[in-house]
Amino acid sequence: MGTPVGRIEKEFVFKVLVDEGTPCDIHGARREARCRLVEAGADTLSLEALEGDLAGFEPGDEVRVFFYLKNNYHTFTAKVLQAEPRKIVVEHPGGVYKNLQRKYERVRLEGSIEATFNLKGRKIELNFPRGERFNPVEPPEPAAGFDPAKIHGLVAEFRKKVGASCSRHKITMLRDRLPRTWEEKVVVRLGKCLWIPAVAEDFPTRDPFPDDRVITKADLVAFEEESGTRPSVIQSRLGNILYEKSKQDIAAELFCPILYNEYVVGYVHLVNEDEKRDRMLREMVDYTWQFAHVLCYSLVTNGYFRAENAGERRYEAPIIDMSASGLLFAHPNQDLARELLVHTDLDLTLRIGDRVIQAGSRIMRKFKDSENVFFGVLFMRMQPEDFRFLFEHLYGKRFSEEYEGKWEGGAPPPPLDL
Repeated sequence: MGTPVGRIEKEFVFKVLVDEGTPCDIHGARREARCRLVEAGADTLSLEALEGDLAGFEPGDEVRVFFYLKNNYHTFTAKVLQAEPRKIVVEHPGGVYKNLQRKYERVRLEGSIEATFNLKGRKIELNFPRGERFNPVEPPEPAAGFDPAKIHGLVAEFRKKVGASCSRHKITMLRDRLPRTWEEKVVVRLGKCLWIPAVAEDFPTRDPFPDDRVITKADLVAFEEESGTRPSVIQSRLGNILYEKSKQDIAAELFCPILYNEYVVGYVHLVNEDEKRDRMLREMVDYTWQFAHVLCYSLVTNGYFRAENAGERRYEAPIIDMSASGLLFAHPNQDLARELLVHTDLDLTLRIGDRVIQAGSRIMRKFKDSENVFFGVLFMRMQPEDFRFLFEHLYGKRFSEEYEGKWEGGAPPPPLDL
């Protein structure tokens, strides 16, 4: 990314940005805006639009801010806490970087991008949602009132029952895409129900079920901490999430995962809003949980997961971020980590909707933490039309020749040591 600036220099940088009104470019998911820093507090930064507005940026979004100061290009990443048409408030970033050295800006993925490659006859698949819990699929109790062999009747019966009590209901499958929203990410990561009995109150402080099926507020605090949210702003962030739901006239809500072994293959979403403003009762959570269990068993019975039992073993390896020139992915398998060495060449296949892109690639970076090994992959070969498609998909704008001579944030290419 670049060279991190020290703590004292970082505070000086923010002071100068405020005093001089230096223009900044703020980048989100497929959107950009020109702004300036108007206030730098101990925990937050406030940015005001210079041109146009800041429509499209929402609380919880991760944004990247670029600016040119003292003969150097700088950047930092932060999460949006509050968003207005011409002003946004972001968390105080953990670091600011200068001397930017990436060709293209790395972004967190939105939507479905599947990446696969073969290694000695094994197919490695990236971006398959996986939770923290293992839930074996077992036949349902006969008393549940469902016939798992008749999946259409099963779903119809469920819709009839919840339709009488809830404003909206939807079943979403995640097989061909990654979790995108905050709610999806929470449910996939924890493998439990995100239950909001009443938006006007708070997230549950305890789980009323004996089998650990409801996400509590303590779980959400831990999730935010693991996601990198500053502890000082976690409570306000959770409060803002409920506030945004109330602005949408949502009174109560439930996201119930559909669990297949260690995978979250989908979820059931129930909403009470408008005229139906009743609390989401414990009984509805229990009924939906049981339905999700029977639905998963029905999917197994009807062959939905048959591909998982094929001869090739499936590896789950989430893409952390991606640019037009490469990607970063993680994997916990140490055997795979020993085989994937720095400078290992791979034939990578990217699938974006109906588009299939072949990319000759090379592993350029490798590091690990306590759980995973991370691999930085550089795209070495790609057809020009595929590159332009990928660029537009990632950044929401067409590629032009002016980008050839610039690096991320508009910085010039770093000097070459020859």
